[in-house]
Amino acid sequence: MENLETISLNDVKTPKTVEEFRENLRKYYTCLGDPKKKEELFVQQLNKVKIDELNSLSDLYGLHPEPMICPKVDWNMDDVHNHMDKTGQIMSCNGFFDDENNYTLYESQKDHSRYGNPSSVKIDNQILREFFVKTLGDFSGYVSKVLN
Repeated sequence: MENLETISLNDVKTPKTVEEFRENLRKYYTCLGDPKKKEELFVQQLNKVKIDELNSLSDLYGLHPEPMICPKVDWNMDDVHNHMDKTGQIMSCNGFFDDENNYTLYESQKDHSRYGNPSSVKIDNQILREFFVKTLGDFSGYVSKVLN
């Protein structure tokens, strides 16, 4: 485990173009096909979807009413609850991914499979919305809430 490939969410480049969105799907979500090309996104109910045919995460709704994907990030519900308690949130967990101690983001799909806890989540998962916004930008279907 000494060469474990992880990355901070702060170091993720939020995509501004469809190509960058597709590249981040390849980097931060479980993919299938040639390991160097990562041509297909693993979608639980569909098995695989060609990444180059996706222009946003919302496109998955055209393929299945409740699509589930597998981000290469691990987190613990106890940490979510602790964050909510600490920040006084009842129905949200905003800022959870600001603390690197709350999650592990794997760069390597092999490491995530071997050492992580790969699991599929619905693309409307409330806990992961901030993760989706950071890794997929406007192409996630969500926006960051900026407080003034």
